Amino acid sequence: MRTPGLPGGSRYDDPALGLGIPEPESIPQVESWTRAAGPDGAGGDGYGGMIARLRGFLDHVAAARLDPATVAALSDDLGAWTERLADAAVPEREQVFGHRDDMPGRGQTMAPSFRVHEADRLSVRGTVRFGRYFLGGNGAVHGGAVPLLFDEVLGRLSGSAGRTLARTAYLHTDYRSITPIGAELDVHGWFVSEEGRKRVLRAEIRHDGVLCAEAEGLFIVLNPGQP
Repeated sequence: MRTPGLPGGSRYDDPALGLGIPEPESIPQVESWTRAAGPDGAGGDGYGGMIARLRGFLDHVAAARLDPATVAALSDDLGAWTERLADAAVPEREQVFGHRDDMPGRGQTMAPSFRVHEADRLSVRGTVRFGRYFLGGNGAVHGGAVPLLFDEVLGRLSGSAGRTLARTAYLHTDYRSITPIGAELDVHGWFVSEEGRKRVLRAEIRHDGVLCAEAEGLFIVLNPGQP
């Protein structure tokens, strides 16, 4: 089986295309927001750099108009990596993807990479940049990607600062203006109330001070033993 290589050293920083700059392997996060590193231990193992390249790859696939030969070659490379990764599959509780709380985006690519700048028990502020992969059309972020970010931010805030984990019961999103691809956006999430097992939180996304979208979510604390 052929093992395809990965390009290295490239930087892509065209905001108009939504092609982001690859992230460092691990970015310091606010302690009250994070939990310990995932099942593979502390940072410094190269995983964050690999995920950053994967994000960049997805952005460039979305932006590219490929000729048939490139499509065929890329398909072969992806097929080879699919075979190789199949042998490394582990149970959910042992996987690394989405479990690295020491990294932006928890070391996964499903949601955009949210970078925390300030956080305490009741609120969090940070920034996010939606890459070309999340394009809906005409330079705007896909409408489904906006609540995905809100759920990621509010869900993590709901379970931060030593709280018991909770699941999303509802998430209501209002779109106020275009959320642009490739721009640095300000994100703010905060607690509204906490009563019994019910936690109500709100969040907003702004671009240069303009409100792009806002959301309210209800999160229900899990009962003992509840998955």
